[in-house]
Amino acid sequence: MTRSGLLRWGRILIALSILYFLIKHLLGLLTTLEGEVVVFKPFWLLAAFTSLLLYFVLLGIPWLFLYRAGREKPVPLLSGWTFFQLSQLGRYLPGRVGQVVWMLSFSRGFGIEKTSAVLATCLQLAFQCSLGCLFGCLILWHTETAQLLQNVLASLEMSVKTGLICIGIGTLGGGVVFLYRDRIQETFSRLIEQGAAMFSMSTLLLSLGVYLLLWGLLGTAFFLFIKSLCPISVSQLLVVTGIYAVAWSIGFLSVITPSGLGVREGVLSLLLTTVLPPATATLVALLARLWTLAAELLLGGVAFGIYFRQRRV
Repeated sequence: MTRSGLLRWGRILIALSILYFLIKHLLGLLTTLEGEVVVFKPFWLLAAFTSLLLYFVLLGIPWLFLYRAGREKPVPLLSGWTFFQLSQLGRYLPGRVGQVVWMLSFSRGFGIEKTSAVLATCLQLAFQCSLGCLFGCLILWHTETAQLLQNVLASLEMSVKTGLICIGIGTLGGGVVFLYRDRIQETFSRLIEQGAAMFSMSTLLLSLGVYLLLWGLLGTAFFLFIKSLCPISVSQLLVVTGIYAVAWSIGFLSVITPSGLGVREGVLSLLLTTVLPPATATLVALLARLWTLAAELLLGGVAFGIYFRQRRV
């Protein structure tokens, strides 16, 4: 098996291992649910799913704005949006560059220039991740959640299995960066050079403002999702938004699993224990992945329908 094949299977095994221990932890907590209330409320789930769909629909518009910046040939809004939605499904393909490969496979059919598409995608992810980290950390730091999180971390017992998993994650992540260090450096240098030539300060500030608003919409959708499963006060909206932003960003930065699978759920489960009981927090973290995946698949199906309809015309 090739080196890339070993890394691919190693990342998948780590993701499955994290999910396995989360599910095992949840099953253990389910035996002691005294005081925890899990009540399914379809209305709030529908509101959460609608808000999430709106977030994913709007997410394609700033991407198209970034793609169009500095380009003379315009791209129709529907074509650009469809192309973006199709590219999102590539995040679940094996390999960190799965989304790029998947995206480039559709570029010719939409008349999309490959280099600009990759640059716009990298900028979009950079804006999302940096704002998610900054926005989330500021919220958690300036609320009572910071002290609660310290208490949670202090009460954790690091088992041998957990320690080995952490060591494996760190080793594999470092190995990926080391093996592809030259390619990473070359890619980032080229993107920074092209981005500086294409985008003005006003474009940068506008993009940051838009993605900050989108984080607010995504956080609201996640709050409604929690509310569909258990009671939660609206006063926790800002904290929940910060928690999801941090968990999403850490999951994205983890180059060890496809689309942060397992890593995002682990961080989310830990942070949510500051506002929810332990079993409920783990349950919400695991179901949240299915919630987001359902929205992505639905919009991906719509995009595929538009794509095949345009090809028949």
